[in-house]
Amino acid sequence: MKSIQSKIISVIFAAIVVSAITIGGIGIVNFKRASNQNSIEIMNLTCREQALELNNVFGRIEQSVEIMAVHAVDALESVERLSTDAAYLEDFTRHIDELGLTIASETSGAYAIYIRFNPEITSPQAGFFRVKDGVTGKFEKHALTDFTKYNADDIGHVGWYYVPVQKKKAVWMPLYYNQNVDISMISYVVPIYKENMLIGIVGMDIDFEFIQKQVDDIHVYDTGHAFLTDENFCIVYGRHFEKGMQVGELSKELARADGLELTGKDTLYDYTHDKKEQKVAFTTLDNGMCLAVTVAAEEINSAQNTYVLQMIVLTIVVVIAFVLIAGAIARTIIYPLRTLNTAAQEIAKGNLEVSMECNSKDELGTLAGSFRETVKQLKLRIDYINSLAFIDKLTGVKNNTSYLHEVAELKIQLRENKVPFAVFVVDVNGLKGINDQYGHYYGNKLIIEASKLVATVFGHENVYRIGGDEFAVLIPQADAEICEAFEESFAEALQNRSGGIRLSAAIGSAVFNPAIDSSYENVFQRADTKMYQRKQEMKAQGETSRIERLQGAHSETEKQMQIRI
Repeated sequence: MKSIQSKIISVIFAAIVVSAITIGGIGIVNFKRASNQNSIEIMNLTCREQALELNNVFGRIEQSVEIMAVHAVDALESVERLSTDAAYLEDFTRHIDELGLTIASETSGAYAIYIRFNPEITSPQAGFFRVKDGVTGKFEKHALTDFTKYNADDIGHVGWYYVPVQKKKAVWMPLYYNQNVDISMISYVVPIYKENMLIGIVGMDIDFEFIQKQVDDIHVYDTGHAFLTDENFCIVYGRHFEKGMQVGELSKELARADGLELTGKDTLYDYTHDKKEQKVAFTTLDNGMCLAVTVAAEEINSAQNTYVLQMIVLTIVVVIAFVLIAGAIARTIIYPLRTLNTAAQEIAKGNLEVSMECNSKDELGTLAGSFRETVKQLKLRIDYINSLAFIDKLTGVKNNTSYLHEVAELKIQLRENKVPFAVFVVDVNGLKGINDQYGHYYGNKLIIEASKLVATVFGHENVYRIGGDEFAVLIPQADAEICEAFEESFAEALQNRSGGIRLSAAIGSAVFNPAIDSSYENVFQRADTKMYQRKQEMKAQGETSRIERLQGAHSETEKQMQIRI
């Protein structure tokens, strides 16, 4: 017959083994689940963030073309005069050409800009076509394509004209080879109408090499990379893939996804390439393409496998240690064991705020400390991911992802209730000049100083950096009087600012008016237009940001040390 002590020791031993396996198993299962989810979030977050960068390029192209199209329609006196008065056609073309040159010079990624008139109302070579010179960076005039020489289905020569005309709407041309300039490109083209008659088209091209460089700069984990597909999941660019390959050829799972609409849900797909298991995430771009980021599954799972092995080893060590001293700590082991068991159950439910008060100086204490560190590291990781998603690294203000999230929430409020709000758009003048003359270090300093000033005037919680030198400010419960007061404060802050950087910035604002605004975009467009007009005025007056140096500096090092930032 076993003694009570033997029974207690046996019970303790069994409890220790079961608890260790339970806690370790729950920890491993939940860590693997959390790690897998973390990998999914990292891959999809990276994919979305990089898609935002590309969409910013596409968005600026769209905005530039739309501005030019609207201006062309508004500036045109009549279709009849355009078709009958050669002198008026020449003056009108020159006017739009000057506007297009200004817009193209301010649009990142633009390779060419053009307006072509309907050959049925003008000559087949009416309009203008400017192409960016690869050496000077200036947009130079290029010979116009003669419509009479090509069929409408000749994409390489005239597809950029006939496709949007046939569809009667603005379109993003899929990747094609433009035989007029011998460049692979994508184009955004808008057909323009006056008096219900087609006037012609306005368009802007992007050299596809520019997009390729953007894609090549995308990295995830240590060896992950990116590639592009068209809307039919056919690869159009990828350093490690053959152009024209259907992604469905890579795996059955991708074959099932091939051609389906991407819902935006965080998903990773599995496939095999070069005899290695891979993971890939997709995001649809604004121009219809899909951006994909991919990495070897082995690289994703390496940290997870190491941790699981550590957990298994740790669990075994704890079990052996407790078996050896079970008799001595039979009475004191019950309470900390219950504590750890309760904590493990809470962690299994996803509660990371669980308290693990176990201060005993033994293996249970070590195990509790390991779990506390695990929870701590998970919290830090989650906080880090959130900071990547919503905070601009350079300035510390909210980033474009946070801005899009806030705009989405605002749109929901607008559908439910016409809540008043104001939008400010602030654009820093002269960033390119400072980058070119002093380097990106001081360009970044300019952006940092600008963000500090904007945050001081409007409140840090209201400021978003939505572009390299562009900020947006969302003010709830605002009216025209409040906007005017903010603009005056902003102008006064700019005027009174001292230091080594002479800061210049253009600002525009608009207040939501339910009588004329059907969407948030209407309000933003009005604010952006005012800002752009102010920017043009400041540019005409020669006002820009610049670096001011102290007198008496002799060497370059001394000059840099005496720059007052």
